[in-house]
Amino acid sequence: MDRTGDARLRVTGRIFATLMTAATAAASPPAQADVSPPPPRVMSIDQCANQYLLALADRDQILSLVKGGDETTLPFLMERSEGIPRNHRTVEEIIAERPDILLSGPWSEMTAALAKRFGIRIVRLDAPRAIASARRQITDVARMLGHEDRGQTIAGQIDRQLADAAGRPASQHLTGVVYRGGGYAYGSDTLVDSLMTTAGIDNVIARLGQKRAGTVEMEALITARPAILLDDQARDLRSPRIATDMLAHPALRRALPDVARIQFPMAYWLCGGATVPLAIDSLSGLVRTRGQAPGRLP
Repeated sequence: MDRTGDARLRVTGRIFATLMTAATAAASPPAQADVSPPPPRVMSIDQCANQYLLALADRDQILSLVKGGDETTLPFLMERSEGIPRNHRTVEEIIAERPDILLSGPWSEMTAALAKRFGIRIVRLDAPRAIASARRQITDVARMLGHEDRGQTIAGQIDRQLADAAGRPASQHLTGVVYRGGGYAYGSDTLVDSLMTTAGIDNVIARLGQKRAGTVEMEALITARPAILLDDQARDLRSPRIATDMLAHPALRRALPDVARIQFPMAYWLCGGATVPLAIDSLSGLVRTRGQAPGRLP
């Protein structure tokens, strides 16, 4: 495949096996009776909270997951969601189910506030802006669910990846960007930037001085000259959109003919959680592959 063609990031079997072990533990009931209090019954009204429950909770703990979010959930978690009821984020559903814990997020504040009036315990999950905060949220949620060991399994994998990253010389780094439809990009103080930096990819948007996420003019991107363009957009050829097609703009192709365009779905980085080790491993693999064989994509 040439350098301007599409490619998908790969996940090594070791990382996937680690997370599948945690997921299998979450899916399987305990082998023998436990005299400790039963784990809390939980309901999610946030799409990212769905992912935390699927990775860390026992299946019979999950009363329901909020509807939607399939396009931002990796397949190994989607498989676990099959057969679990879906809710529509209404107070009526919450009162009827009476969860011990209701997981909410930034987009469900009003519903959560109303549910709290009925004595429901609310735990809000915020989008992490760094690997450290993602790791902390993973262990906090796992402990709250009564499965601290599952959180520690994922956190341990992240710790090993961070240790590996600390020994990587700067000469092995690449420059790159996550550039979305409409010119949207991620600068410093974002989980995207933290993942890229850890994997050995210097974020050119952060170099431009941008903090958090926002629009970046195409001219600025061209001037920064990234070596790789991480594309998170899923394209439907039956329903093309101008904003999405911007990533295939002729000006980008002419000005950056050697840039490698890699598919990096937002499911890897939108929510944090169990996908963090997968994202680090995938991006690190990209750096290693291009370092060993310049001009070739994984």
